[in-house]
Amino acid sequence: MAGTAFLFLNGSYQSDDRALVTRLMRDTRPRPLVVAVDGGLSFLQRCDLRPDVWLTDLDSAPRIKKGFINRTEMLLFSPRKDKTDAELALDLCLRKRIARVTIFGWYDRTNETDHLLGNVLLCQGRALAGSRMKMRFLDSRQEIIPLRNESLTIQGGRGRRLSVVPLTAGIRLTARGVDYPARNLLVHAGQTIALRNRIVADRAVITVAGTALAIIGR
Repeated sequence: MAGTAFLFLNGSYQSDDRALVTRLMRDTRPRPLVVAVDGGLSFLQRCDLRPDVWLTDLDSAPRIKKGFINRTEMLLFSPRKDKTDAELALDLCLRKRIARVTIFGWYDRTNETDHLLGNVLLCQGRALAGSRMKMRFLDSRQEIIPLRNESLTIQGGRGRRLSVVPLTAGIRLTARGVDYPARNLLVHAGQTIALRNRIVADRAVITVAGTALAIIGR
């Protein structure tokens, strides 16, 4: 697997997200595949960032500026389908053998909790669980990184909040460079002991045995 992709969902975007995306597009080499997911096209128009692919069922399609998607591949789906647009976009990345996917606009803007949780838990899908594709959910306030029997190194995060949420019945957690370090700590699903830690070093490392979400916030 090789290459990266940026997926833009029809969700909430923060005021600083445009600057974040502009910087990431400049710094990511080779250039990532840019995928607009239904109404996520609206944010890309505000950024004047033309997508390579627009995946849509047209139920949240914005008014499109003249010529904006002339060179964009359009993948049209029926609104009556067994997968959300976000899951279909991840299927596309799997078919293209993308190694790393960053998802923007994943935080629901209409307070629909099912969409929010469904987006974040896409990493638990059968196809994704068996793949080597790395995912992260990102905006200018926070980052969510699914972890499965692996370590995560966080550089330059001193002062930021760190939470680890188990997605399986229990995980073993080791954490260094944080206010409350841990060594092979058993954390059961539903326990809150691994929430709201604080990064206190320029380089923090967490290791998870099992499956969990690492949430890095301000």
